[in-house]
Amino acid sequence: MYFYCKDCGFTLFELIVTISIISILSLICIPHYHNMMQKQELNSIRPLTQQYLSFAKSQALVLHTPVVICSSENLNQCQNNQWDKGVIIFTDRNRNKSIDTDEHILFKTEHNLKYGHLTWSGSSSSTHVLTLQGDTGLPRGAPGSFYYCSNAAQIKTDLRLYIGRMGNIRPDTNYRC
Repeated sequence: MYFYCKDCGFTLFELIVTISIISILSLICIPHYHNMMQKQELNSIRPLTQQYLSFAKSQALVLHTPVVICSSENLNQCQNNQWDKGVIIFTDRNRNKSIDTDEHILFKTEHNLKYGHLTWSGSSSSTHVLTLQGDTGLPRGAPGSFYYCSNAAQIKTDLRLYIGRMGNIRPDTNYRC
């Protein structure tokens, strides 16, 4: 009655061979997928940091007020050492390095880093935040460095992003956590 359907489908042998090939390829690719995602996360840290810094510098110059970059888990208030969760950029008119009701949040974003941790080590005046001054758009003194430390033991992909006195980023790939 349905003789024409025999030509359209797979036989049992062809189906088993096809599933075997797909499973072998997936077993080979899965470990490389995590390595690729780890490298992708590492490669995204520097451009994101440069983007945040450039935006904060331009806003500090345009608004003529200090702008603070801080870490946050809930994206409402600054929290120490939560750089791998999220970032808030806001104006800091009273220079207390925390978000008040009269200060504007200029930018906030989630990170959700899965393969490593991002930390900030600042100077003595800004140990947990990065402050850009309103008169020059630059950080005062020696601002500090961002550190990305990977979780994976197979491939060590650690990174240090030194923020210079002119607000430029200089990467150090020889850094080890």
